Amino acid sequence: MNIKFPNDSEELVVDNDNYYIYKDSWIENFNKNGYSVYGLDLQGHGESETWKNVRGDFSSFDDLVDDVIQYMNQIQDEISNDNQTDGESYDIVPTKKKRLPMYIVGHSMGGTIGLRVLQSLNKEKEETIDSGESNNYKKCSIMLDNPTNVNEIDNDMYDMNSSKNDDPCTSSASTSHTTNTISSTSNKCEGRYNCLDKFNIKGCVTLSGMMIIKILWNIGLNSFKYFYLPIMNFLAYVASNKIISSEMRYKKSEYIDTICKYDKFRNNIGLKFRCVSELIKGTLALDSNINYMPKDIPLLFVHSKDDTVCCFKGAYSFYKNVDVPEKEFHTVADMHHAITVEPGNEEILKIVMDWICNLRKNGEDEIEDEKENEI
Repeated sequence: MNIKFPNDSEELVVDNDNYYIYKDSWIENFNKNGYSVYGLDLQGHGESETWKNVRGDFSSFDDLVDDVIQYMNQIQDEISNDNQTDGESYDIVPTKKKRLPMYIVGHSMGGTIGLRVLQSLNKEKEETIDSGESNNYKKCSIMLDNPTNVNEIDNDMYDMNSSKNDDPCTSSASTSHTTNTISSTSNKCEGRYNCLDKFNIKGCVTLSGMMIIKILWNIGLNSFKYFYLPIMNFLAYVASNKIISSEMRYKKSEYIDTICKYDKFRNNIGLKFRCVSELIKGTLALDSNINYMPKDIPLLFVHSKDDTVCCFKGAYSFYKNVDVPEKEFHTVADMHHAITVEPGNEEILKIVMDWICNLRKNGEDEIEDEKENEI
C-alpha cells in the first residue's frame, strides 16, 4: 500500500488515489522472474460490485469459484489472440507454439477458491469420461494440443495459427471485466469445465488457506456441518442484515492495523450471517471433494501457526490427507494471517518463487530427457 512510516508514531499516505505501488511489490518480483500476473476483484472485494452494498459480502461461494474459472478462460483466450502472428493467420503455415504454464496463487479465502477450481475442473473431467463421453473430451483435448495433427505436437503444444481453435470445446468466455456475471464456455459443450487440459495448470499455491475458519469451540469439520452451518443458515434467514464483528478474533500486527485503517476497499466491520454460512459451505465442499484433486498438479501450502483467522491445524490436516504426490507445507513463525503484506513477507515471496521456479526447471529437465530418449 502507498503509505510511509516516518517514525514509530506516525504514518503518511503518499497518494490517496493510487493506493498500491508496483515498486518492490510481489507483482514486480514475479515480472522480473518472467511471469505475468493476472488477478481479479471478487464479488464484494476491491473495486467490484458489492452484494447489497456491503463490502466483503457475496451471494454464493460457488459463484466465486465460477468467476475465477471464467477469468482463467478469458486469460487463455487473450493469450491465444496475442500469439497470433497477424490478422492473416489463416494464410500462414501453422506453427508450433508451447502453451504457457499457469500457476494459481490464492490467499485466505482465495486459497480455498484455487483448490476448489482444481476440484471442479477435475471432477467435471472425470464425470465426463465416466459417463461415456470420453470421445468428446478426448477430441476436445486433441483440438487444444494440435488442431491439425496430434501426432506432430506433444501434450503441451498447440497450433496458435489454426482457425480450428474456434472449436466449440475451446473457450468462448465473455470478455466482460465484470466479475459477478458468469457466461458459459459454450452451449455445445456439455459442461463448463470439460477442457481442463486447456489451462495447462502446473501448480497451485495456498497462503493462509481457509480450510477451516478459526472460531471458538471448533472440534473439526463435523462441528461446522452439524452445528455451525445450521445455526448460520437460521440466523441468515431471521437476521439477514446483521453483521458479525471480526475484530475480536482478528489479531493483527500494528503495521496491518494501520494499513486497514486507510484501505478504502477493505471490510473492517465484519460479515453477515449468510456470508459466514457460504464460507462454511466452501470449506465443507473442499473437504468432501478432496478425492477430486488432480494428482498431477503440485501443491504448496504456506501457513502461520499464529493465524487467528484460518485454522493452521485445518490447513495441515488437508495437506496430510490430500492424495497428491508432489506437495509441500511450509510453517511460518512470528506472523499472523496476512502473510503476504506483514513485515517479513519477502521470505514468503521467496518460498513461493523458489517453488514455482523449481517446478518449471524440473519440467524442462523432463522434456529434455524425453527428447534424448526419443533420439
